[in-house]
Amino acid sequence: METIRQKKIADQIKKLVSVIIDREIKDPDKGFITVTHVKMSGDLRIAFIYFTDLGGKEAAERSLQALNRAKNFIRNAIAPHLKLRFIPELRFFIDDTFEYAQRIEELLKQ
Repeated sequence: METIRQKKIADQIKKLVSVIIDREIKDPDKGFITVTHVKMSGDLRIAFIYFTDLGGKEAAERSLQALNRAKNFIRNAIAPHLKLRFIPELRFFIDDTFEYAQRIEELLKQ
């Protein structure tokens, strides 16, 4: 169960990472990325960042590679805005909950 502090920091990281990805990452492989949610580890040293890409699964894979290449840049960009002793390590994951929900909805229609 997440603590209030974990939720606050996760929300702050979500906002910061969204802005940085949108405005500062110039990688051509980066698609139309939306950060869906962020989870923090118990010790606040790891941020698990989930995102979707409007281009589909292949575009999401390319975006994941682009984000992994830019993770140190993003981490350094969010550092001045966080009041933490340690800046969390960023780990990016493709969020497939939307596709899962669509599949369930199709099954229910049948």
